Amino acid sequence: MRQTQRMIIEQLGVRPDLDPVVEVERRVRFLIDYLRTSGAAGYVLGLSGGVDSTLAGRLAQLAVEQIRAGGGEATFVGMRLPYRVQHDEADAVAAVRFVDADETLTVDIAPGVDGLNEQIRQATGAALGDFTKGNTKARHRMVAQYALAGERSLLVVGADHAAENVTGFFTKFGDGAADVLPLSGLDKRQARAVLRHLGAPRQLWEKVPTADLLDEDVGRTDEDELGLSYEHIDDYLEGREVPGEVAERIEEAWHRGRHKRTTPVEVSDTWWRPPGTAPGAGRTALVVVDMQISYFEFPELAAVRDELVSRVNELIDAAHGAGRPVVLVRTEHARDRSTWTLNMDDDDEGFAFPGSEQSRFLDGLHTGGHVEVVKTRDNAFHGTSLREDLDRLGVDRMLLCGVSTHSCVAQTAIVAFDLGLRVAVARGAISSDNEELSEAMLRYLSDQKRQPVLDQPASIDLLASDWPGENSSTSSR
Repeated sequence: MRQTQRMIIEQLGVRPDLDPVVEVERRVRFLIDYLRTSGAAGYVLGLSGGVDSTLAGRLAQLAVEQIRAGGGEATFVGMRLPYRVQHDEADAVAAVRFVDADETLTVDIAPGVDGLNEQIRQATGAALGDFTKGNTKARHRMVAQYALAGERSLLVVGADHAAENVTGFFTKFGDGAADVLPLSGLDKRQARAVLRHLGAPRQLWEKVPTADLLDEDVGRTDEDELGLSYEHIDDYLEGREVPGEVAERIEEAWHRGRHKRTTPVEVSDTWWRPPGTAPGAGRTALVVVDMQISYFEFPELAAVRDELVSRVNELIDAAHGAGRPVVLVRTEHARDRSTWTLNMDDDDEGFAFPGSEQSRFLDGLHTGGHVEVVKTRDNAFHGTSLREDLDRLGVDRMLLCGVSTHSCVAQTAIVAFDLGLRVAVARGAISSDNEELSEAMLRYLSDQKRQPVLDQPASIDLLASDWPGENSSTSSR
């Protein structure tokens, strides 16, 4: 598998093997839990008749029905948002019938779009081009949904999924704007499978995807606009081999669409700059792993707790003194078992629940002025913002410390290697409850991944000056 492909799959959370039964339950539960937590009155979604909005709409309806069955209150509103007359009207009608929303409204966006277009024509002397006007339609549809959501205390459901995310095939602040994304992590093939499982008519789950935004090319397919087939995109996202030129086009689209997958660019952001041109390019961050109460319940770690906190603090202070970013990573698991690992399930024992004593950083650890990342796996990149945080900070090098050496520290180092990040391990500020395995992992990282294992003085020197190999004063193991 290609390195960028692996990174994209991990960031988007795509699973190659999917059980529609499990996915329906998981995604409906997500919608139920989020709605209850938010205190909103329900959901609203624009229904186009396409695969994605039909699936998202049906999941939202199932969620509010389950809430009501449990004695709660919730409603789902489906909105038809045509620009005058929809060219695939029959599919839209079929989708509305299948979704069976509590309430369905129709709002014609044409007066708003055309009114704005005319005002721009009067101001500039030229009307909007067809492509820009198409994106304006998408944004007006989202304006309508948020207007209704604001009036009725609803949350807006988005229909974005992994195949659109990876290609950037959505309108920024249009269909890309939403409060919740229940299809995240699904590719197009998987969305069809889940929709079919739910009993949708064949015409809906087999429907050829089209954005239906252009006046001059009505009904143009997504695949024609993209220059890519969903079969290739889905294969790529499921970790399969695709032709090299296809992979390159997907990866080019991924990088080109980066601005769509973030909040507005801030002064401190560097992800948008060409490689090597960001202020502080080649920057090193100190990444501190799992210095929290739960892991120091092991006797072997409890015995070195105070000394290890002192050594980690030395590195944190050195990093701050040198203007290096500090990232504190900790583990936290949901009480409902949704984030548990296989061995936790096997042992029927969870830990580090939100708000618990176990999830807290150790007393005495120098916190403040850091970036915090919460993980659920040994690998600190899995399902977290760590990579994006490092990109934002202009970081491509990491000094790792914390616990446990043979598991979380090592797994994070290995994945960082796969992501093209240079890593050094601070031997003086790591520990483990399995010394033999830890030594084996350190040898592996040093020999196979070329990740230097540094003593405490060398680690402090690294934070203050240069990367190992770039200055002869930096010592190694």
